[in-house]
Amino acid sequence: MKKNLLMAFMLMLAGNSFAQTATDTLVVTTQPQMHCENCEKKIKSNIRFVKGTKKIATSVDDQKVTIVYDGRKAKYNDYVEAFKKIGYEIKKK
Repeated sequence: MKKNLLMAFMLMLAGNSFAQTATDTLVVTTQPQMHCENCEKKIKSNIRFVKGTKKIATSVDDQKVTIVYDGRKAKYNDYVEAFKKIGYEIKKK
C-alpha cells in the first residue's frame, strides 16, 4: 500500500513538472520614447498579438516595456519586428 501511494505521488509530481511552460521576460525601452497613455495603449494593443505573449506592462515614468512570453513560441526578433510595424525600435534594458 505504501509503495502504491509513493508511486502515485511521484507520478503526480512528474506530471506537474512537464505541464509547466517556458516563460521568459523581456524588458525593453522604445525609440521614440513613450510619452502618454496613447503610446502605452498602442503598444499593448498591437504587441499582444505576437504569438506566445502572455503579459505586457508599460511604464511611461520608467520608459520601459516588460513582456512575459513563452520562449518556445516567440523570440526577441519577433518583438523587434512587431514594434517596427507600429513605428518603434526597441533595445533591451
